[in-house]
Amino acid sequence: MNCAEFLKNYAADCTARTMQTDFEALGRVAELLIQAKQQERAIYTAGNGGSLATASHICNDLTKGCRVYNRAGFDAECLGDSAAITTCLSNDFCYEDFYKIQVETKVKAGDVLLVFSGSGNSENIVRAVIAAKERGASVVGFLGRDGGKLLLLCDISVVAPSDNMEQIEDIHMLYVHALSSLLQQKLQEIWGAEIISPLYGRKISAALFDWDGTVSCIRSGWQKIMIPYFVEVLEATPQAEDHESIVKVVTDFVDFLTGKQTIFQCIALDEEVQKRGGAAVDPYEYKKEYLRRLEIYIKDRKDALRAGADPAEYRVPGSYEFIQKLQEMGIKCYLASGTDEADVVYEAGLLGLDTAFAGGIHGAQDHMLECSKELVIKDMIEKEGIKPEELISFGDGYVEIELVAQLGGYAVGAATDEFRRCGIDEWKRNRLLAAGAKMIIPDFADYDKLIRMIKGE
Repeated sequence: MNCAEFLKNYAADCTARTMQTDFEALGRVAELLIQAKQQERAIYTAGNGGSLATASHICNDLTKGCRVYNRAGFDAECLGDSAAITTCLSNDFCYEDFYKIQVETKVKAGDVLLVFSGSGNSENIVRAVIAAKERGASVVGFLGRDGGKLLLLCDISVVAPSDNMEQIEDIHMLYVHALSSLLQQKLQEIWGAEIISPLYGRKISAALFDWDGTVSCIRSGWQKIMIPYFVEVLEATPQAEDHESIVKVVTDFVDFLTGKQTIFQCIALDEEVQKRGGAAVDPYEYKKEYLRRLEIYIKDRKDALRAGADPAEYRVPGSYEFIQKLQEMGIKCYLASGTDEADVVYEAGLLGLDTAFAGGIHGAQDHMLECSKELVIKDMIEKEGIKPEELISFGDGYVEIELVAQLGGYAVGAATDEFRRCGIDEWKRNRLLAAGAKMIIPDFADYDKLIRMIKGE
């Protein structure tokens, strides 16, 4: 047999054996790791020889490879990576106990120990597994052959279906990369806080919230009404460009002004109409027509709430509970929106949040041509004596993030995916980062962790 043929046959045989894997068990490993991350538990790994190399490699993938969108990866450590500790414990005690001693020193209840052993009988691994289980940790065994002693000791065992040690180690490495790839996908949906600049050291006394898309989902999809309507208006002008160009123009100014009162977007529309040879129109006429169309779009949602639908279905996850927690801490909450104030007050009532904002509910008012959010922030600082560094804000629009960031407050971007109600809207994330957000969150579902951050814990 020539070299190429041997290598091809080896790869084919290894591939065929890999497909005999218990992938249900491997899937449970992924679920266990995600659970550990959500509970802020540590992952430890161990192995000998080639298996130690795999144990070290998975820590690299969990720590760095799973750093999705710059968020922290897993807290993972390979117990065999330190030559000093390995030789010290092996020399002063015995090689069979050097993993066990580390487990007894580091591993806590709820942590996870991943072990790699082709035979399943390595004594130092067996002792480490027993010690980990005694401490309340979960244990996963990546094994080979018949699984050996570890097969029944581990909580989850994934056996590489081969008796050949080279193939066992190959298959284990495939498991590592398959898990890493899966976890990266899962972590896009299970989104914790992406911290650009830590909150530590700030004494927060006031919190400012945007409304649509940050707390309320009643108006989710408003862009689908505004942008096509504005495009329709511009395409009717004498000097209108092609459709794609008009869509880009409208999308750009609508996005940039999101967070300010709706009238600002209507003013921008009137300016664009006149640039293209169209007649000037009172921007309030554009606003009136837009709101008419939007009301048709969201009518079913309001009707459902009036009929007794669960308000939680129309709130950004965790927002109600988070605001309650802030109130309990003595942090004064304010609501400032670009939506008409009367509408925000009414919708807050529908969602059970009409009394949640001790600092008041502030929205757009007819013929007010100053940014409502800027006015609220100015009053907070000048009239109520709130220091900018004591202010935290939450919003999904460019305006509020930029305003608070420029003042020196702590701006949190809520990159909510309002339709899937999980994960993030990547487009929002990019805009919010550009505006100066110090943290990105998908929603407030993990409100306990946010509260701990604000407390400095």
